[in-house]
Amino acid sequence: MRRTNNSLIIRHRRLLIPLAVLLIAGCPFALSGHPLGNFTISHFARLEIGRDRINVRYVIDMAEIPTFQEMQAITNDGNQPSKAELDSYLKRVVAGYADGLVLQIENARVPLVVDRESLTLLPGAAGAQTTRIECDFVGALPPGRIDQQTVKFEDRNYGERIGWREIVVSPIAGISVFNSSAFGSGVTNELRSYPGEMLAAPLNERTAEFSFVRGPMPPAGRPLFTRAGSPVVPAPRDRLAELVQLPELTLGLGLLGMLTAIFWGGLHALSPGHGKTVVAAYLVGSRGTVRHAGFLGLTVTITHTAGVIALGLVTLLASRYILPERLIAPLSLISGLMVAAIGFSLLRNRLRTALGLDSLTHTHSHDKGVHSHNPNSHTHAHHQHHHDGVVEEHSHEGGNHSHLPPGADGSAITWRSLLALGISGGLLPCPSALVILLAAISNRRIGFGLLLVVAFSVGLAGVLTAVGIAFVYAGRLIIPIGRFDRVTRLLPVFSALVIACAGLVICYGALNQAGLFG
Repeated sequence: MRRTNNSLIIRHRRLLIPLAVLLIAGCPFALSGHPLGNFTISHFARLEIGRDRINVRYVIDMAEIPTFQEMQAITNDGNQPSKAELDSYLKRVVAGYADGLVLQIENARVPLVVDRESLTLLPGAAGAQTTRIECDFVGALPPGRIDQQTVKFEDRNYGERIGWREIVVSPIAGISVFNSSAFGSGVTNELRSYPGEMLAAPLNERTAEFSFVRGPMPPAGRPLFTRAGSPVVPAPRDRLAELVQLPELTLGLGLLGMLTAIFWGGLHALSPGHGKTVVAAYLVGSRGTVRHAGFLGLTVTITHTAGVIALGLVTLLASRYILPERLIAPLSLISGLMVAAIGFSLLRNRLRTALGLDSLTHTHSHDKGVHSHNPNSHTHAHHQHHHDGVVEEHSHEGGNHSHLPPGADGSAITWRSLLALGISGGLLPCPSALVILLAAISNRRIGFGLLLVVAFSVGLAGVLTAVGIAFVYAGRLIIPIGRFDRVTRLLPVFSALVIACAGLVICYGALNQAGLFG
């Protein structure tokens, strides 16, 4: 009796698969399923040509019905697969993908080694799920070859299944790809978004053939083109990321790497968009000191390092929920709002002072007596003089002081505003520093990667600090000159206006990056 019951259960389970297939395929009105249809398995492959290897980025996107079939094959009880079962399935299927991807160089097959893999189950139509599998493979180039080489690539996985198939070729700087049957740009952002106008006739790129050489392309070669028809310009070499890929890490190489990271961080700070104008305007207009500039640089260093680490954790742990690149625009907007708030606050206060709206009455003491100030006259114990609305500096018994209204000389500087400015400057992590951290994690050199990120941030903040100090001393040289008295009085107002405008420009750039003005 028990054996009969088990056979009935197994028979019923076998009926579930065709019934579920009919349910999903026959009820398109329940939910809009996969863009290409519920039966499809889509492929994406990107071949990155390096100096000593070819990296293959491979993505599989299974629609609802293939996912249902695969999940039924994973588990024996018909329930949702456990994490252990999914991990075991992932390793097995990725090993099969490596066998189905044929990479040949000069007609000799290059074995692909799995570097990283991940599996994500996503909601689909009618309560079903879809599957996204991401794999990174590495194929070593033949040693000692520096001349032209021909590459053939073929994707044989799921050859009988319908779906989107896309192949992209991407050389690094210093490598020239030519005579390619594949393009140098993608269409779907690694199968994340399918173009609606191409769904009726999806791409079917199963093979690619091209040649590459280290250095310039041969004169008779045809350059690699994007799908828009323009020649591909290889991305520049990321020398910082190459630091963590050293075959052997010694103390000397480690120190050299940190010095290099500081140098590249400083160069990165000299590129547009790193707040040098804001820092200079704030320190000059506020009569900043060297200590203020140092505090600003320290804040930028700490904030930038923390931002890189936080974005790195998001990339590693939460990329299935939040795409890291989508955080750049919000972070830029927050940074711009902080800068604009500081600028408009300073502009309001300094305009009030420049227009005489703040009270000019104050008292202070000297060694020889106490006196008070009205807007136009004051009396000392030893003499009396008038100011016809003119603010000037004079001496009492050897004690020099200024009769500029409080804040009119821009001397009102607060540590809170400096902290906010430093945070806004380091809030947006530089992509180069993020690449360093991720490359270090990939090469299992996390500690060294963190040191390089800190060194990079120190170089970045060091240049900003140096710019601030330079403008601090420049401001001190200009202010004592009598002929520039009017300019000196207007300088705090102008610097506040520059900060406010810079904040608005950053906000506009962030909103434009988010597509609000596109």
